[in-house]
Amino acid sequence: MMLNLTPILTVISRARRRIMLADLVRVGAKHLLWTGVGLAVVSVGAKIAAAWWEPAGDRSFWFFWLAFATIAALACWGFFTRGARSTDVAIASAIDVRLKLHDRLSTAVAVAHRTDAFARAAVEDGLRIASDKRIIEALTRALPIDAPARWWAGPTLVAISLAIWWFVPGLSFNKANAAVIQSDADLQAARAAAKVQIETLESAIETNPELSQALAKSGDDKKLTGDASDEQLKSADAVRRETTRKVNELSKRLDDLLAGEKAQQLEAMKDALSRIEPSEAGPLKKLAEALKRGDSQAAKSELAQLQKQLDGEQMDEKSRQELAKKLTELGQQIKDGANAKDALKKALENAGLDGELANNPDAVKAALDAAKNLNDEQKQAIKQALAAQSKANEALEKLSKACDSMCSQCQSGGEKSGKGEGKSSKGGAGSKGSPSSGSSGAEMASDALSEMEMLNELMKDAESARSQCQKSSCSGGSNPSADGGLSRMGANRARGMGGERTKEETATGTKARKEKVESTGGEVIARQLVEAPPVVGESRATLQQLSGAIGKGSEEGTDEDPVPANLREVHKHYFGDLKKKIDAKTAQPVPQTPVSPTTQGKEE
Repeated sequence: MMLNLTPILTVISRARRRIMLADLVRVGAKHLLWTGVGLAVVSVGAKIAAAWWEPAGDRSFWFFWLAFATIAALACWGFFTRGARSTDVAIASAIDVRLKLHDRLSTAVAVAHRTDAFARAAVEDGLRIASDKRIIEALTRALPIDAPARWWAGPTLVAISLAIWWFVPGLSFNKANAAVIQSDADLQAARAAAKVQIETLESAIETNPELSQALAKSGDDKKLTGDASDEQLKSADAVRRETTRKVNELSKRLDDLLAGEKAQQLEAMKDALSRIEPSEAGPLKKLAEALKRGDSQAAKSELAQLQKQLDGEQMDEKSRQELAKKLTELGQQIKDGANAKDALKKALENAGLDGELANNPDAVKAALDAAKNLNDEQKQAIKQALAAQSKANEALEKLSKACDSMCSQCQSGGEKSGKGEGKSSKGGAGSKGSPSSGSSGAEMASDALSEMEMLNELMKDAESARSQCQKSSCSGGSNPSADGGLSRMGANRARGMGGERTKEETATGTKARKEKVESTGGEVIARQLVEAPPVVGESRATLQQLSGAIGKGSEEGTDEDPVPANLREVHKHYFGDLKKKIDAKTAQPVPQTPVSPTTQGKEE
């Protein structure tokens, strides 16, 4: 009768699996090392071969799958070619050697088919060993599955090979030549773009002679921005940087112009004219409105029509007298606006000086010389504002004198028309002087308005050019076609281009009025006594509701400010005593006699 060898076979099966896994790890590490070496050779060779055969350096995804398939094939080959399957006796013998069992398991397996007494004893001894629970733990320690030494060499070589393949470009003599050619082409394109950009800016600025003269450097009236396409610049980036620097330099000079003396002069003139109050009706209504909003072109047009009426014979004496009165008022308003000197006062106040000094230029200069807390830049700004205000006053004085001259023409024309027709010869002789006087007044006003119009156009073109400089600076000077709008600016004086329209201050005002409101009978949420005696006396409010609220919330406090745990007993004691006092107070009869305010104040 044969004994059941299942425990022995179970131990042998477990040992066989551990031996196979250990062999797989060892063989796999060795083959992975050789695979890494092969992949490294292939990667480096492909990058070198790409100099002659370009597809060899192509970074395509098939390489990853090829490497994965190669590793898998080598691992499978190593596993299935490891040799013939070991027998149970061989495995049992290996266990005996590892566990020092002195061939007890291998003997039991070898004689298991026999029925003699020795075989029975050997098998029973082997079953006793296999049935021991400690055999599995001992077998795990005796047959470890450990990676061989330097197992990391294979994966490292594979990773290096993949990195070389994906991130190292292949050698290419053609690419190097193409890069040089492309670099030269980019350089020439950048130089051409810089030249077009600079020339376009210059041509746009030169369309306004005043702007060109204001921006021209000393000794170089044509090259306003320099030459950014210098042959000494050897790279496209250097050309673009130089172009950007030149454009930024021009933009800074435009900023200085827009904040300089001419801009302040124009602003002072507009501020003074904005004080004009046009009449609701009359011959000077449109002229006054045009002056108030700073529209010099419309003002010149209205002035020309007015002069045409004065030179003609259509106006009667009453109309001339009314026009003379309006001209006198307009001239006085212009004088008052010029004497206000708001811009200069504001500049002085910003510098910490008295704004009233604006009425005395000598006092301003003396204050600047004596000021210790002002730097040179601040002093220069005030001097610039003073000069701008002086020039603005000169132009405004011309306008005021022009109004007075035209007023004189109206009066002399009325006197002439009042004379008889019989004295036509004398009247004709006298009339030669009057139109001449009026014409000189109109010419004087026209000159002042022309100066204002010139300054206005100068500021418009300067602002438009600055906008184009900022646009060119943002684009980096790499797109010459983007400057097409700038050439149109030069021809059309920047009109019709978005973001470059004339800036005018919107007229605003405030008016205080009292709205009529109706009471809707809603709930009164608050009352405030105004200019009334305070309410004094004894309060007759019921305190029971208050004491209930105190008793309820004495321990809990509020949601926003809860009572700390260590103070709850104190609160309970305090509010408990307070509740008793309130209850005792409410139990007493209410006195019938009123209490005086003094007594009530003492009780409280």
